[in-house]
Amino acid sequence: MKLCVFSDIHGNRLFFEAILQTWDKNGYDQYVFLGDAAGYFPDGVWVLDWLQENDIRCVRGNHDAMLTGAIPITANKDEVYQIHDTQQLMRKKHLDFIQSWPDTMEEKMDGINLFFVHGTPDSPLEGYGYEDSAIAGFDQPGLDFLFIGQTHRPWIQKNLHTTVVNVGSIGLPRDHGSQPSFAVLDTITKKAEIIRQTVDPLPILQTPGKIHPVVMDCLRRE
Repeated sequence: MKLCVFSDIHGNRLFFEAILQTWDKNGYDQYVFLGDAAGYFPDGVWVLDWLQENDIRCVRGNHDAMLTGAIPITANKDEVYQIHDTQQLMRKKHLDFIQSWPDTMEEKMDGINLFFVHGTPDSPLEGYGYEDSAIAGFDQPGLDFLFIGQTHRPWIQKNLHTTVVNVGSIGLPRDHGSQPSFAVLDTITKKAEIIRQTVDPLPILQTPGKIHPVVMDCLRRE
């Protein structure tokens, strides 16, 4: 089975639609979303609708928690995050949908034990797992793969028992701004890989609007 794990769309419809075209061609068997449907870009509600309509299994991210009020957000941060703008467009079905997401999820697929979280196991919503941080050495007997997001920087580290996979970000890559990423696990060969795709950000960069300049700067990174 081919499992696709993705994260941090952040309302970037342009990038996500490009990824969806790739998925249509490859036809993965199952999908898991690691959170942060909205924030930064204006189409968070559209992303939530897609996730719900396609019955995608999701875990909650910090921006999702901000949308429901579980994590407070200051006005100066919201100038960048633009959570309030998305909240104004949400309906009860969107709120109920997000509130149904767990903070972590454990699965067993084809005899492989998997753990999914947006941040880190010890801080599911707000932990950051970088390649040079302690989480890279995470190793737990009986756990084959740990999938994380949050940092918007993809990487894979294989340890003695556990392979840690940061799937990166679809909506706002922080290392290569025009290359959204996701991860694919082949549960038969037990091989995980990061898939990156180049998407032209020019339609976003040329569109006037409320997207914060620091977000635009991320899209320009090479």
